Amino acid sequence: MRIPELLLPCGDMESLETALIYGANAVYLGADGPNLRAGAAGFAGPGLTQAARRAHENGVRVYVCLNASPREQDLALVRQGLEQAVEAQADGLIVADAGVARLAKRHAPHLPLHVSTQANTRNSEGLAFWRDLGATRANLARECAAGEVAALAHARDAHLPGFELELFAHGAQCMALSGRGGLSVHMVERGVNQVGRTACMGACAHPCRYEYRLRAVVEERKRLGAEAWEVLEHWTDEPNAPGQADWTQFFAPQDLCLLWHAPWLARLGLDALKIEGRTRSSAYLAVVADSWRFALDSLAAGSFQPRAALAELRHAATRPLTAGLFGADARREIPGLDRLTPRRLPMLRVIEAANAQATAWNVELKGTFDTTRPEGLTLILPGLLRPVLPAGSFRLEHGPGSSTPGLPAQTGHPGMRAVLRAEHPGIRPGIFAR
Repeated sequence: MRIPELLLPCGDMESLETALIYGANAVYLGADGPNLRAGAAGFAGPGLTQAARRAHENGVRVYVCLNASPREQDLALVRQGLEQAVEAQADGLIVADAGVARLAKRHAPHLPLHVSTQANTRNSEGLAFWRDLGATRANLARECAAGEVAALAHARDAHLPGFELELFAHGAQCMALSGRGGLSVHMVERGVNQVGRTACMGACAHPCRYEYRLRAVVEERKRLGAEAWEVLEHWTDEPNAPGQADWTQFFAPQDLCLLWHAPWLARLGLDALKIEGRTRSSAYLAVVADSWRFALDSLAAGSFQPRAALAELRHAATRPLTAGLFGADARREIPGLDRLTPRRLPMLRVIEAANAQATAWNVELKGTFDTTRPEGLTLILPGLLRPVLPAGSFRLEHGPGSSTPGLPAQTGHPGMRAVLRAEHPGIRPGIFAR
């Protein structure tokens, strides 16, 4: 067994710092060229070089995404992204299109090519094709079931030794065939010829996560009268539901979580497990990254502890977690999740020390925060460590930019900069707390 690389998403510099702190072996991020997701801030211009330097200082590899499906008018963006990746001294390129791969071999021949899941690779001949084109790794299609992954791993070992296999293991599932969504174009009226603004170029509008209200149900029927398809509704009146009202999910799938399968995937010889989420918040990334890092480290130590990791993942799960096509029922929730425990999201992120004694810290609030709450403040430290600062042992003060700097603040709102007065050896820049 070898422990797979933990590959984490980075949509901006804050997410990159979070990934470095909470256990990334490698990160994937977007440059100026076409990449998925276009909605992420990305690392334009010199930002990619700065990000790569920071990651390399921490021993973390950087893979640059050029994994969209460009049209002819987008090829100039591809060349721009390749130039940026070369200048940044990236560790690899993630591609999905054969034309992009060909350009990469011409303009960046020394950079390893990793084939994106967008290429829908799900057979050994496809793996061999990409190997022959110069690729060193393929992220298998999202539509692969467990048996298919096993078959591909065995075929790789027998016929393509050294070729690396990667798999999405956690995050949003896509209702389209590996992200080839045309619904975004239709619903938000994006022109199909608009450079860089179509779903295949990364500008997905996430229609599978919209809130829909039912006006009518229309059933298509075959000629003999049998139902061709049906719309399944899921209603909820939970106070924390999107929109805080009754709504229905026509398309939205649950989120994927293959944590229980980690030992099996390691025995198969998977080289990397990828976490989805370049448009997710850094707070979400901290919890998910730390949970997976802990699970993989416990697996390496011979004492796999999935339930401890799942107990923490519960706080980051905005949707039910399933094993997707790895399970007998793609809609069934994975075992081990405590749905009765309230979700507690990260409330603040430490930015920097506010004094030389390390007893005061400049922080940014990520949610509404009440310092008088009886449960105190829980630090989110790497290694799934969760020390609690009791109520009364810390204080939140208005920051230097406020009209009342230094005065106590009992409550705070998202985006607020403040000063946290607290003493704990685990507090340092980049750490989250809830």
